[in-house]
Amino acid sequence: MLFLKSYYPVLAVAVFVLLIITAHVFAVHQYNWTKNTISDLGAQGYERKWIMQTGFILFGITIAAGIGINTFSWRVAPVFVYGCCVALTGIFCTKPFFAQAAYSETEAALHSLFAQIAGFAFSIGIIVQMLFEPDIKTRYVHLAFFVLVIGCSVAFGLLKNYQGIMQRLLYIISFIWLIKFYKP
Repeated sequence: MLFLKSYYPVLAVAVFVLLIITAHVFAVHQYNWTKNTISDLGAQGYERKWIMQTGFILFGITIAAGIGINTFSWRVAPVFVYGCCVALTGIFCTKPFFAQAAYSETEAALHSLFAQIAGFAFSIGIIVQMLFEPDIKTRYVHLAFFVLVIGCSVAFGLLKNYQGIMQRLLYIISFIWLIKFYKP
């Protein structure tokens, strides 16, 4: 319990990265990591989606539970919302990245909605950390991470053929911030 209380961001990221790598190892040949997103590894109709769904759910639950075990405050609320929404993106799957006759547009829309809320909450979480950071140099570090997250998010939307690369870069930046600079 003490490990979860103190190191939940490390545990969450480690489990998530392990499941992302596992999902990539077992990905079908139609999956292109430069173009397809990590969410595509958990897409509706994809026979191996359970691997990535498990990753999203465990990551989100670990972040939310870690915050819940520690003292909950409005200062950590954005990261709590982020964790909950990431878990929900594992429950509601994105549309298939391959030819699929039928899929739930509502489920795909919910996946997208929760992913967007997660990104917004994460960005707000960085800003809150920055505002309450007493060290000016660390404030600039938080600001740099915020700019990188926003920049990758914009590039993700603009570079359709490279969304996979942009999303992975966004995840790496987010994971570094969570492990190194997030202070609940």
